[in-house]
Amino acid sequence: MESTDEHAMESDTDLISVLPGEVLQHILSFSRIRAIVRMRRLSRRWRRVIECLQFICLDCSDFKHWKVEKFARFVDNLLLIRSKVDLHTFQLYWFHYLPLNCNDLRKWILYAVKHNVKVLDVELDMYDKTTLPSRIFTCRSVEELSLQMGEAPDEDLEHVGLVLPDIIQLPSLKKLTLSDVEVDQLSLNQFIGRSPNLEDLHLINSATYLDLIASKVLKRLTLDGFMHGPKRFTISAPHLVHFECQGCALQDVSWGEQPSLESAHIDTWGKKYDGESEFIGVLLSAKTLALFGSDVKVYSQKTSLLSFVTSLLFCFAKTLTIFILVNYSE
Repeated sequence: MESTDEHAMESDTDLISVLPGEVLQHILSFSRIRAIVRMRRLSRRWRRVIECLQFICLDCSDFKHWKVEKFARFVDNLLLIRSKVDLHTFQLYWFHYLPLNCNDLRKWILYAVKHNVKVLDVELDMYDKTTLPSRIFTCRSVEELSLQMGEAPDEDLEHVGLVLPDIIQLPSLKKLTLSDVEVDQLSLNQFIGRSPNLEDLHLINSATYLDLIASKVLKRLTLDGFMHGPKRFTISAPHLVHFECQGCALQDVSWGEQPSLESAHIDTWGKKYDGESEFIGVLLSAKTLALFGSDVKVYSQKTSLLSFVTSLLFCFAKTLTIFILVNYSE
């Protein structure tokens, strides 16, 4: 506990440091990590604030001319000076011509998990292991999880996509983003079934052998990249408000319980679309609709492009924005 005299002495030269700790932590979350560490030298008050740092955001743009070994020492020392307090955010963006040492990366992620991290966001250019620490996927505190691991640095290394562990249980999870991670039907069912608050799901070059995405609470869904496995899959998410699909053919998507979408963004290449009334019915509720695809063929066997657009515009009570880039073919 700080004395009144100490507080008054420091406030003469540093008005910010007298703010409540929660406010200071929020301010620091917008600051560069190297500047934050240097602030420890300002006063005893700042030293204690930094030792309780709740937002660790590491971006390689702040370490452009550093060697990987120097960066690793910086992170290790930063974690050593922290007190035994919970961590709100651990964020690591590394787009460097040299990859991070995987043992260092796993050590830092485990540190975040052990300190009850709420937001875990890791985005790498290269990662040369098949698996991540399994404790990530049983962390009871994590609310937002983003793993975008990139391809392995050399062709002969272990993986194409990261393999998920057998046990997945994230009871606090609200938002999940996975890129270059092999998500099959079993692992997806575990994410959805054991994360009762999962509202945002983003799969980027990750979906493999999926035939059903079913959730009663899902509100935002992104499927980006080509899917491997069954050609047709079903989405059953009655509360879905935003749907984004890139790389999947429209006729490959069917709907179980139809949602009331507010917005949709669909971008496909080289696939045929026959104007199925089921798909059109889902899109009719969207206030904002974007359709892209330079090679999309829109056939008029059942519903022409003109009547499709007319059906959308008929919902005149809504503010509707439509972007369509297709090759129209009778």
